[in-house]
Amino acid sequence: MGYAQKTYEINRYEDLAIKSHGWVLDGQKTDHWTFYAKDSIVKEKGVFKSNLKHGPWTGFHPNGKISYRGNYHSNLKNGFWYTYNNQDIVVEKGHYKQNKKSGYWYFYHPDGTVKESGWFKNNKKHGYFKTHNTNQNLISEGTYFNGLEQGYWKYYQHNGRISQEGNFQNGKKEGLWNYYHANGKKLKFGAYKNHNPTGYWHYYNTNGTKQMEGSYVNGKKSNWWLFYDSNEKVNHRCQLKNNQKNGFCLMYTNEKLTSAVKFSNGKKIKEWTDLASFKKENNLNDLK
Repeated sequence: MGYAQKTYEINRYEDLAIKSHGWVLDGQKTDHWTFYAKDSIVKEKGVFKSNLKHGPWTGFHPNGKISYRGNYHSNLKNGFWYTYNNQDIVVEKGHYKQNKKSGYWYFYHPDGTVKESGWFKNNKKHGYFKTHNTNQNLISEGTYFNGLEQGYWKYYQHNGRISQEGNFQNGKKEGLWNYYHANGKKLKFGAYKNHNPTGYWHYYNTNGTKQMEGSYVNGKKSNWWLFYDSNEKVNHRCQLKNNQKNGFCLMYTNEKLTSAVKFSNGKKIKEWTDLASFKKENNLNDLK
């Protein structure tokens, strides 16, 4: 009766520098192996079973610092893993299940502070996630479903105040969203449909006074938009289409019409400072 023979194997590059070495059983890698780059620096080392990575493994950067630590099961990543940058600082850590991120994971800034953390399922973000800046202030927080943002999300300024909030549906903004200036005052608010602004939106200055308001169609400013002065009085209103002036712009002083300009696709066609001429040359129903 014959027995398989376990031998120690050394493989070399063309210049005879060692490429790898470890045990072979019945023609297959087994037990501990070490692999080298051409400059003789260790690239990775770990355990094989029946020619597949199976057990603890460690990888290395060209400077000799550890690049990863974790376990394989039949060549698939399983269990807890650490990944490092070449300065020996953890980049990410968490669990793998059959080569896919699963469970709670942490991701880090280059200085070692937490950048992002949250839940994974089948290698996709799935569950509550939050991100931080290097000062560890929150940047965003919300829930993922199969890798896409879903439900209510909040985003923050660097000073910790909220910058925007609203809902996602399948990774796209949907429904009412609110935006804020750095001082906490409201910047703008309105609705989204399929990630595009839609319907009537309101904009505000940093002191809380009205800046402008109007409608979006297919994600573009369209129809009449109103623009306000520092006293919140309309100083002009314009017809827009696809984010461009297209139609009339009417200028006001103390809420009284003083002049008018006509545009076509953003280009000025004619201007009137004599209101009698303006009314005579144009159908006022176009201004409704």
